[in-house]
Amino acid sequence: MTMKHSDKGKLSNSTLDNLLEGFQVIGFDWRYLYVNDAVLKQSKCKTKEDLLGFTMMEKYPGIEKTEMFKVLKRCMKKRVREELENEFTFPDKSKGWFELRVEPVPEGLFILSIDITKRKSAELERRKYASGLKEMLFITSHKVRQPVAHILGVSNMLDTSKLSQNELCKIVSYMKESVQSLDSFTKELTTYIHTLKASAPLKERK
Repeated sequence: MTMKHSDKGKLSNSTLDNLLEGFQVIGFDWRYLYVNDAVLKQSKCKTKEDLLGFTMMEKYPGIEKTEMFKVLKRCMKKRVREELENEFTFPDKSKGWFELRVEPVPEGLFILSIDITKRKSAELERRKYASGLKEMLFITSHKVRQPVAHILGVSNMLDTSKLSQNELCKIVSYMKESVQSLDSFTKELTTYIHTLKASAPLKERK
């Protein structure tokens, strides 16, 4: 959503307040000049008075050190438009992801914000799930290969050699160790798969 200042002036506060997107105007001194209801929800504030008249630095100490604020400063100084995705840390240490569109206006800056926390969380879940699958394949490849190779080796000895009873007992013992190793890994793999499935995105659990 791109809005010229002349267009903004034609919109009533009621229209802006009912937008699903957050809409705020920041002055050149970094004070909140206007916020709509969506911004209140996104910011976890109860009333507009909790923000209006305050600077961003007063409401969110340390914000001036963030990459997002560097973008805002560039927009404010150079009067340019920017778009970015930003992970925001609230005073209570909780976090949220927002898509921001920043544009210069005569009063300072207007910022359009869309909460994309759910989308980002889903993306993170998918990345973790994919990483878990890769790890599972890597572990399977390495932990299965050795006992299987061991079993194949001793089975070849049975095919090609005349063995004493003592040698046969040793071979059986080696094979038993390899089978036990495979059984132990199978149990470990089953537990890992259940854990991975529990953390998978919903559509992957079906």
